[in-house]
Amino acid sequence: MLNSRRMWVLQITTLLLLLSPSLASVSEGFKSESCKAGSCMAEFDTSTEGRLQPLGLFKDVNEEVDFSEIEVVEGKVPEWLSGSMYKVGVGAFNVGSRRVNNVIDALSKVYRWSFKPGKAPSFSTKFLKTGIYNRSVESGELVPHKVVGDILPPVSTFEKIKMTLWDSARDNNNITPWKLKGRDGITVTGESPLLFDVENVNLDFLEKYKFFNKGTFVKEFMSASHYARHPTTGDSYNYVYMTGLDKGLLTGVEPGYEMIRVTQDEDGKAVGEVVGFIKSSMRDIRIIHSLGVTENYVILPRLSLRADLNSTFHVCSNIVFDDKAPTYMHVMSIKDGSYKTFEFPAFISVHIVNSFERINEKGETEVVLDYPTLTTMEGFNHDHCYYEILNIEYMLSDKFSYRKDFKPLTDVTIRRFVMNMATGKGEVLDHPKLWKPQILHVDFPFVNDNFRGKPFCIVYFHTIQWDNRNAMGILKLDLCKQTSANWDDFNLFPVEPVFVPRPGAVEEDDGVLMSPVFDARTESSELYIWNAKDMKVIARLSSPVLVPWTNHGMWLPEE
Repeated sequence: MLNSRRMWVLQITTLLLLLSPSLASVSEGFKSESCKAGSCMAEFDTSTEGRLQPLGLFKDVNEEVDFSEIEVVEGKVPEWLSGSMYKVGVGAFNVGSRRVNNVIDALSKVYRWSFKPGKAPSFSTKFLKTGIYNRSVESGELVPHKVVGDILPPVSTFEKIKMTLWDSARDNNNITPWKLKGRDGITVTGESPLLFDVENVNLDFLEKYKFFNKGTFVKEFMSASHYARHPTTGDSYNYVYMTGLDKGLLTGVEPGYEMIRVTQDEDGKAVGEVVGFIKSSMRDIRIIHSLGVTENYVILPRLSLRADLNSTFHVCSNIVFDDKAPTYMHVMSIKDGSYKTFEFPAFISVHIVNSFERINEKGETEVVLDYPTLTTMEGFNHDHCYYEILNIEYMLSDKFSYRKDFKPLTDVTIRRFVMNMATGKGEVLDHPKLWKPQILHVDFPFVNDNFRGKPFCIVYFHTIQWDNRNAMGILKLDLCKQTSANWDDFNLFPVEPVFVPRPGAVEEDDGVLMSPVFDARTESSELYIWNAKDMKVIARLSSPVLVPWTNHGMWLPEE
């Protein structure tokens, strides 16, 4: 009798496991056999004594540098390095008696480091000449505008009315540099369809523009800050969330995401094309910071950060984590605009690692997308907006606790979303957390540009120990071998690294990493170059000015 009961329990347990494969895949994910001994586990310095805050990353740097040769302080620059690294980020928080307190709101600045074999490396930096910048400089006071954090002193009621009714749209693009085929310069983006081009050598303003203009009665709300580049054609993909003010009755424009492609016309000029449309109610607008593209598909990831239209001037008041809002992945054919929608549990992330297609053992096409997601949203303080993590009062306060007020943001898991185009089913797998300490902010992924949209293994991340005076480092993950490595140094603060492949290289990590690094001991900046294989510093270069926090960067090889 006892044996029969045990058999019955075993059968029921087995049945329950078979009925819940998605739970098993999410909890187990990938297994790392090669890292059991811990020899390939990235480990960051968690010591606290003598650690300084990175104050210089959040200072105004009003100097503009048209062209300046920079010296190699230590090591040697690879002879094959030929091209320019561009980064976009903080220029100034203050103008006159007013200031902003979030790095996303700081007046935008573009930075360029240039390399030519046989010549000295050079550095340039200039403010992006946006409407907000120009009006602020002209008036001598930071003009009121839509912000993620706060404007201090706070804007008056009259200023709010003026911002809503008369002022032009927020145009302080300070997120990402990008190269669009058919455009003469470097394109600087924000979370809107509005784009800026700057000259690719001296960084002077060229043009402010949109690819589409639907007219007065069509409202365009958002686009991704990150375009996605097609792995073969080099075309760039994005979306525009739009709606007719009449909700489509006369304009014919219903609320939704218009997927667009920027390609070249017969004369080689950039032109925008519509790929397809995904209808979506204005009650369910999601924050989409980046998207994916593969050989045959563009992926629109609608995670669970929802945009509510509560305020016309305070962006963070409109950003809500909705744990009842499932994650939707819309996978659209770039040939005919048809798409399939895959539903997953609620997740939060902003930066896609990479996306690619593969054929499974049954001969079915799968679209794969990797994301650094918050491990759990349990304990999230809804009094805070997600993007408040970048408020400098929080970052530079020794009394503020991220583990208390932003606990979920201190714990990240790299997750793989797999979408079967034949069956319409999807699953989520967790990559192992191959870093110590486990409580670590892991974000700002960068992969080899030659592997974007294709099967890949290696990704580089920027890391922050929020509650250890923002100790920062760089993490290298091999998602195929499930191994890791890292670089960090006491009181040295890198930002997002940019990978530069060696010309003709076959191996994915054959190249170098680059990032400006702030030294809190000397309150100065240098450009660091690492061997991307072993994460060892191979060169340090001087900087004529302090380089504060930069959000994202790109490498443009010399033609």
